[in-house]
Amino acid sequence: MKTIKYLFIAFLAIATISCSKDNSVGPTGTLSLKLTDAPMHYNQFTNASVTIDKIEMGNSASANSFVMVTNTAMTYNMLDLVNGITKTLASTEIPVGNYNMIRLFISDTQMTLKDGTTFNYNMSQNGFSGSGMGMMQNGVALNNDKKSIDIQLDQMLTITTGNMSDYLMDMNVADSFNLEGVSFTGTGAGMMMSMSGFTFTPSMRVVDMTNAGTINGTIHDATGNLPNATVTLMHNNTVYTTTHTDANGNYTFIGIPQGTYTMSAELDGYTMNPVGNDQSMGEMTMMANGTLSVNFIMMPVN
Repeated sequence: MKTIKYLFIAFLAIATISCSKDNSVGPTGTLSLKLTDAPMHYNQFTNASVTIDKIEMGNSASANSFVMVTNTAMTYNMLDLVNGITKTLASTEIPVGNYNMIRLFISDTQMTLKDGTTFNYNMSQNGFSGSGMGMMQNGVALNNDKKSIDIQLDQMLTITTGNMSDYLMDMNVADSFNLEGVSFTGTGAGMMMSMSGFTFTPSMRVVDMTNAGTINGTIHDATGNLPNATVTLMHNNTVYTTTHTDANGNYTFIGIPQGTYTMSAELDGYTMNPVGNDQSMGEMTMMANGTLSVNFIMMPVN
């Protein structure tokens, strides 16, 4: 009887060790993934939200390489994530290795106008706007499951033991939410917009924050700072990203990779002042983890 008892205990010990080895994922590193917004003119909206159900990371060379980053569904109002404000999508341990693709599972998007009218676009029912299966649009691949997209990274993300990799996803709301049946009533501050609905085609950039910096500043005229001005950042004569000044006339770009850029500012009823903008209108060089302060002086159109 004692022999059987000892054999049984030994069997349990072996089984426990075996299960422990089977469940081990090996060495890991930390991935931090944040979300921000390159906005539209949002003064006609109170909400432009996206529900992200799941995020995976993988390598395009292997379909079996994808690992779970998060499977907690969360809804984000992209209009809250402007001028440097971010939300953390995940901060988690993933296996060491090389990754070059982020897979997002998006189930629903929603827009609400200032008058309270709300529109929904459901990806699992409708798919992405204008998507041919597996086609590339706005830098992302639209998958056959009608609810996930693959975002190819510009550079390989290497997760190493004990280290953190910090990445930013910057969604371009103006290019992602495609408005339909738009019309306006009234003028000036009292102008109101109506629409018949929208479709959704995600457009976003993904940035390694290790090699990125920040640009901030104000847009003003002779009397003070100007809200709702459009600020455009150009790289290689192509629009890289845009933003708008807040109620105090301030703007911020975050996650700007190293390189040479030019900038411009626009606002209805205003033009660039020919005096005082020489520095802001020239080429500027962004360094890793650097900060540039760029202000623009406007003047009313006669």
